[in-house]
Amino acid sequence: MGVRTFSSGLPDTRLDIFLTKNIAGSSRSFIKKLIRDGKVSVNGSIINKPSYQVRCGSLISADEPYIKKGELKPYDFHIDILFEDEWVALIYKPAGISVHPSKGEYEKTLVNALVGKIPNLSGIGGVERPGIVHRLDKNTSGIMLIAKNDFSHNELTRQFKEREIKKTYIAVVYGILSEKNGKIEGFIERDAKNKIKMRLSKHSGKYSVTGFRTIKTINDTATLLEITPLTGRTHQIRVSMSEAGHAIVGDKIYKASNIFGGSKLERLNFVKRQMLHAYSITFYHPQTKEQLTFTANVPEDMLWAVQDTEFAL
Repeated sequence: MGVRTFSSGLPDTRLDIFLTKNIAGSSRSFIKKLIRDGKVSVNGSIINKPSYQVRCGSLISADEPYIKKGELKPYDFHIDILFEDEWVALIYKPAGISVHPSKGEYEKTLVNALVGKIPNLSGIGGVERPGIVHRLDKNTSGIMLIAKNDFSHNELTRQFKEREIKKTYIAVVYGILSEKNGKIEGFIERDAKNKIKMRLSKHSGKYSVTGFRTIKTINDTATLLEITPLTGRTHQIRVSMSEAGHAIVGDKIYKASNIFGGSKLERLNFVKRQMLHAYSITFYHPQTKEQLTFTANVPEDMLWAVQDTEFAL
């Protein structure tokens, strides 16, 4: 952390892209915020535009903020820690809590709850995202991997980038799938008509692959799936299943179309949130290099769907 300086030997490149590539473990959104906050200079002049074109031979300096836990207001919210050592922590995130502060919610988030419970967290994610190397949507439950120092953060980020980390989800979707196993491929991009939604495209956006396996059908109304995303895009599972005609049961944003009549949809109207749970994660320990797998039990509000399966408690 502190001031870091780079010399560009590349053809003209966007400033945010250049720094994202050169500051390991940093997200592009974090880099953009760094630039807009006046923390980046090129050849001695502060630059506030992420799209600024860096010329070959330019000298770039980035003032990365130190983590100040006092800036994050602690939130008295119980978080189950499934495993912890000096390098990483595995935690259970319940549905209904956002991972980190964002517009509209600054205090009652997972990060606020972790402050004080885990003494050390990596600082690469910035003052609002200490320890965070991946996310779960607010109304998705399940296991999360937390980095406790910058070395771990960089190593885990590399594993995510190189697809060495495997995540398995349990989902309940509307309808009966014609294929028991398969994958959904495409490019995920922001929906031009609704900025809170993503959409699946054949040509533009970030490439995504989502594998699925049918565990069982539930009456003639829904299907329990095991889902393995091979990439990690925003809303990837939710938008992929919705575009395939089998939206996640209870999803308020990617809602199910009337695929089999209103009466059958109404059978599931007791569901209060999207039936998506991050069940397991497999990764290589950043220090020992041992391959580890951890699981998070299916929560009570999904037990009705996993009865008589390997995922039942």
